[in-house]
Amino acid sequence: MALYEMAMQVVPVLLIALFIDIRGTDRQAAGGAMRRWTAVQDRVYAALGVVAFMASMLVVADIVAAGRAPAAIVIATLSGCMAMLYVRILQRFARDRSQQHDQVSGDR
Repeated sequence: MALYEMAMQVVPVLLIALFIDIRGTDRQAAGGAMRRWTAVQDRVYAALGVVAFMASMLVVADIVAAGRAPAAIVIATLSGCMAMLYVRILQRFARDRSQQHDQVSGDR
């Protein structure tokens, strides 16, 4: 039961982080293909979060029995969310590094 209760607490925080990241990102600076990829990534990230939250809610509400299948769904979707969050972090580091490099090159 702890897995499902934890998922119900963590998933909203992950979705809030996604929302804040979307608002804080300058999407106009990115190219068309990168913007489309980011939009797809955001939709998948949100869908995975909703699936994990709903599966957890159904188990906590005793509508679905806790077992291997619900646990696998929650673990897989949370793992997917964390992997996509890691990719987003790497993209942010790469973008920040390239902007720093451009600024240093422009100063010379």
